[in-house]
Amino acid sequence: MPETGPSEGPDVLSDEQVQLVRSELEAIVSSSAFAGSKRGQEFLRLVVDHTLAGRIDSLRERMIGVEMFGRKVDYDTSNDAVVRVRASEVRKRLNQYYSELRSRPPVRLELPSGAYVPKFYWEQPEPVPRRPDEPNPTISAQDITPAATPPPAGKRTLRGDWRVLTGLAVTALTLIAIATYVTASRRSAAPGSIRSVAVLPLRNLSGDPQQENLADALTEELTTSLGHISALRVISRTSTSAYKHTNKALPEIARELGVDAVVEGSVFREGNQARITAQLIDARTDRHIWAKSYDRHLNSILALLGEVAQEIGDAIRIALTPEEKLRLARGRPVDLQAQEQYLLGQHLLDSGKPQEALPYFQKAVAQDPDFARAHAGLADTYGLLGQWGLMAYSEAFQNQQAEAQKAIALDEALAEAHVQLGTAAENLNWDWGTEETQLRRALELNPSSASGHWAYCLFLEKVGRIGEALDQMKIASALDPVSDRPFVNSADALYFARQYDRAMAQTRRISATTRVRSFFEAVINREKGAYDQAINEFLKMGDEPHALGHMGNAYARAGRSAEARATIPRLQTHIQKDGIGTYEVALVHAALGERDQAFAWLEKAYAVRDKGLTYLKIDPCADPLRSDPRFADLLRRVGLPL
Repeated sequence: MPETGPSEGPDVLSDEQVQLVRSELEAIVSSSAFAGSKRGQEFLRLVVDHTLAGRIDSLRERMIGVEMFGRKVDYDTSNDAVVRVRASEVRKRLNQYYSELRSRPPVRLELPSGAYVPKFYWEQPEPVPRRPDEPNPTISAQDITPAATPPPAGKRTLRGDWRVLTGLAVTALTLIAIATYVTASRRSAAPGSIRSVAVLPLRNLSGDPQQENLADALTEELTTSLGHISALRVISRTSTSAYKHTNKALPEIARELGVDAVVEGSVFREGNQARITAQLIDARTDRHIWAKSYDRHLNSILALLGEVAQEIGDAIRIALTPEEKLRLARGRPVDLQAQEQYLLGQHLLDSGKPQEALPYFQKAVAQDPDFARAHAGLADTYGLLGQWGLMAYSEAFQNQQAEAQKAIALDEALAEAHVQLGTAAENLNWDWGTEETQLRRALELNPSSASGHWAYCLFLEKVGRIGEALDQMKIASALDPVSDRPFVNSADALYFARQYDRAMAQTRRISATTRVRSFFEAVINREKGAYDQAINEFLKMGDEPHALGHMGNAYARAGRSAEARATIPRLQTHIQKDGIGTYEVALVHAALGERDQAFAWLEKAYAVRDKGLTYLKIDPCADPLRSDPRFADLLRRVGLPL
């Protein structure tokens, strides 16, 4: 059987050829020749996968040693032959595999001596032997008439016409069937049909575990950049991070995330240079659509991700608007030290550690005052510290507003900064109109911002637009379907919608070790009348003011008045320390039926602009006070609709 020359890489292989290579790879690694050699199987898979993805540059001895064998980047390849030894073993096993085959496969894989890029040799089908009386399909229709009895000029024999017509009909039907199949196949997996994507965690190939933060942060930045493309739905990194060390196949991951395609890739840092490799894969067919590697200085790496996003948009035939192109091209060189501080801060913030993230963002803006993303990250950190009661409200929210304003002044197209400016307007000034304007602007800039949709959901809840809030909850959950965040925020939304059973179902999907799960289980159980269970959960949370106030409310509703009153002095200690707790004292008095004391503390909360008042319209704990005329007056002064 004839054989074509070798080929390699996705640029010269058709989709069918790529599938044939993958099928042959599976046959090889599952054969007796590779039995008992897991490392050999892994080595062959690695070099073939990199080749099909166009990552030829990754198949150098040093990079294979780092990626597969955990060597440090600067390991001595002359004295450490681990890659060469494994490659030699794989070559021997490949020779054994092909020597034992009884028939030749459509493609043969080889690993040339002294190289780590496999070559693919394709088999050409031999002509099918014809019977002596069978017409040759390559000759003309006239030649199939027997030469001994030529027909008269201008006439055809019935036998000759029948055979010609039959051959033409069969050929036509075959061509129609092939064309129909090809057209349908292309239509079913056309790049233009991709409208949702997930960026899987970029792999750190640097050999330095500390560079995991860089890989994680760049994954977040690429996700954000793609989110600026309005025609594309992009899954939040808080969901995709769950697949960082998974062995699941791409189609399975795509089904779980509800996307058409995935982006995967790697980061390799050496000094102040970094190589980013990215590839786009149609998860429905496991077909590579696009792949590229980029070498950049670290101070321009954030700007690069906008370029990557544009190329992905081009690959799947999405026409970007002029505004979207401008947003993706807005990157500017960033001071290297500032960028590293920002990336570390963002990693900690994403991990739910705002107190640890704060100094990194502060160092980033001090190093580079024009770094808009760092100012937005700092605003987000201050907002979270205030929201969680970890910093005095006035200090946290004033800083949140100031940093958000700086970020927008530097980059008006930064969606995250508009989210922070909107929530600061609510927390500082109860300026609900400005908040909605800023949140809508953020979603216009980045329609795939899960955090933007969650912020808008909470805003709509607080102003009493519950139906719209639940719609936003569904959108946000689709953008962030796997992480804890959708369960936390959905529990929050459903709790204030008074849908307690649904809220509890979401709460039980939150990681069991988190403080927030205990809080939601406690408040939901309290509203369902399971006071003992609620109090037990509150007790797990220690002395923090939010938990104390709600626990006092639960004690009062359970008829345990003395224990309810005992929480008030503890709350007053927090008020003296950092100003947090005035609203919570009011909730305790409300549950005790002491309306005058409750309103007196609500007035104190109003005087210090306690964040708790933003929940006044929807908080179930405020129900005993709603019939009092003073309640409607307070709602009006806070700016909330009656």
